[in-house]
Amino acid sequence: MQPNPPVPHSATVDDKGVHVTTAAGKSRTYSGGEVMTLTQVIDLADGSATLCQASTDTALELMDEALELATDCDTLIADITAKGVGANLIGKCEYLKEQLDLQAAAAKEVHDKIQGGEEACRTASANAELRHGGIFRAVADSPLTKPAERDFYNAR
Repeated sequence: MQPNPPVPHSATVDDKGVHVTTAAGKSRTYSGGEVMTLTQVIDLADGSATLCQASTDTALELMDEALELATDCDTLIADITAKGVGANLIGKCEYLKEQLDLQAAAAKEVHDKIQGGEEACRTASANAELRHGGIFRAVADSPLTKPAERDFYNAR
């Protein structure tokens, strides 16, 4: 049994995207962000991983700065206590130190979460290549200039 001959879809491109109309009259618009090649998916995942890496470095810098300021607060509290300046000022410095400790802990938590995101992006990139790279290269290397129509694949 021969499949029905393919009927090409019409497509137009403008600043809003690619407008595709099927032979049955159904239409759909794809913006530039919807239709991606495997290379674009891999590049996007790698770019996201690089952005995550930069963000983890920033989070570590914030954590280190907060810890350094908390240590400075400890020194200041010791100096104030030695001079007997007053309990009110010591209480405010201790509160500031607690807040800096909380900030350092939050920066560490953000760092860990972003690092997990970076690993997920790198994994997605590697998996995209592993799972779909072979067929992608086969299609790219094929002498055919366009894919078969849907009816060809649906025919039994």
